[in-house]
Amino acid sequence: MDAILYGNGFNLLSENCPSWQDLLTNISDKDQSPILNGIPPTLQYEQVYLAPHSSFSNISDGEDETRLKEAVKRRLSAIKSNEFYDRLLNLGVTSFLTTNYDHAIYDNVENRVIDKNYAEKIYSIKRWKKVNINNLDYTIFQFHGDITNVRSIMLGLDHYGGALARIQDYVKGYFSEKIEDKKKRVNSEGEFSIAKRLTSKIEFDSINYGFTDNGTQLVSWIDAFFFANLHIIGITLDFSEIDIWWLLSRRARLLKNGYIKNQVYYYPTFPMSEIHCHLPKLRLLERMGVKVIYHKQTLDIEKGYTDYPKIYNEQIDNMERLINILP
Repeated sequence: MDAILYGNGFNLLSENCPSWQDLLTNISDKDQSPILNGIPPTLQYEQVYLAPHSSFSNISDGEDETRLKEAVKRRLSAIKSNEFYDRLLNLGVTSFLTTNYDHAIYDNVENRVIDKNYAEKIYSIKRWKKVNINNLDYTIFQFHGDITNVRSIMLGLDHYGGALARIQDYVKGYFSEKIEDKKKRVNSEGEFSIAKRLTSKIEFDSINYGFTDNGTQLVSWIDAFFFANLHIIGITLDFSEIDIWWLLSRRARLLKNGYIKNQVYYYPTFPMSEIHCHLPKLRLLERMGVKVIYHKQTLDIEKGYTDYPKIYNEQIDNMERLINILP
């Protein structure tokens, strides 16, 4: 099966979409504590949250975090879909992973959501929704959170760290779930680790551990890194994305041991004239067994302009060709 992981690059192709810097500036105390440059985005958020002169600093801890995320939600709720989302939805793939918190892929039409699992309040190991668009069903895994539940929105290093711990538990097969009386728990004890599922072909009775049928072959979005042909596009893969990098690293180790059969593709969407800025990351991806698919577009030197729509169209064309030839 194929799955697509898309990021905020698709939103930035729409009008009035805020960048990460815009979001942070909107929720920060710009005069007293301006955003620090040169540090990872997750730590920029921590700076905003911890700023001693922040307008949020006199509120209780839980309410403080919620107000920050409510402000983010307000900026993201109005983002509209665009033709590039339409192109993704017409590739014949029905499983989508995203780092986006918004609902732009289905144009914020909430009655298109026909099924969901929102049981988790903060983390998103089991989170998914099924949407119907033009009479076709798609499953979307918003693994960095969903504006439907603002507490789930992953912004800072603290939240990323907690999420990574849960991702590691899932990959290693350690998770539990309360059973009917809400007092006892069933524990997996590592028997359903990704490595064992790859090598032993064991049946994972996931329903017993709080997972629900999302209509795909994936129990969790995490499975896409190991069991699906995964296509990654519209995301810069900044090294602050520790969850994605850890999963790619884990997959690389299993690949080295001969356990991995799937493919992972990365489609960069920066102009090729900037490739020197990204080479270390691209070389690392290739050493991890990720196939980097390059495009031919570059900066228009005369106009000083990068035609991002043209880049995305070329990369979606490349993705379509690969999807059509993969088993």
